[in-house]
Amino acid sequence: MAPVDRSAVAEATPETIWKTCFVPMKWESWDVDVDHLDNVSGECVEGTTFNFVMKEGGTVVPNTLMDVEENKTLTFLGVFAGGLMKNKGVITLTPEGTDKTKIDYSFELQGPLGWIFGKVKSQAVVSGTEEGLANIVKLSEAAQKE
Repeated sequence: MAPVDRSAVAEATPETIWKTCFVPMKWESWDVDVDHLDNVSGECVEGTTFNFVMKEGGTVVPNTLMDVEENKTLTFLGVFAGGLMKNKGVITLTPEGTDKTKIDYSFELQGPLGWIFGKVKSQAVVSGTEEGLANIVKLSEAAQKE
């Protein structure tokens, strides 16, 4: 499946976005498909491992954080279904002036099963990415006003 690339501008600083959505590991607060995280090995830093426990079916998806630069970018990479399916998400925060941040969010499914799942559930993957990005913006803007 080709990556789903979306961008939005939040009226919040990169620091506010980071502490609101990623520290501590808070994926379930903004990712509409994640029920909770399990077996989190640390903070939002390079090499941290964790499991997404998905809302649909309780599927457990092991992930690892890579390319983490605090308040700037992170990549999460998951391998599951015996290596036949992979997920890759990249979030990048770019300041725009003193009080706004451009958020780029790219998500894709890889591997043979990822390709098939992406074809069958492409709209769900697209809407999940878009809703996740919208939630990051909403939560961050609310936190910036506090």
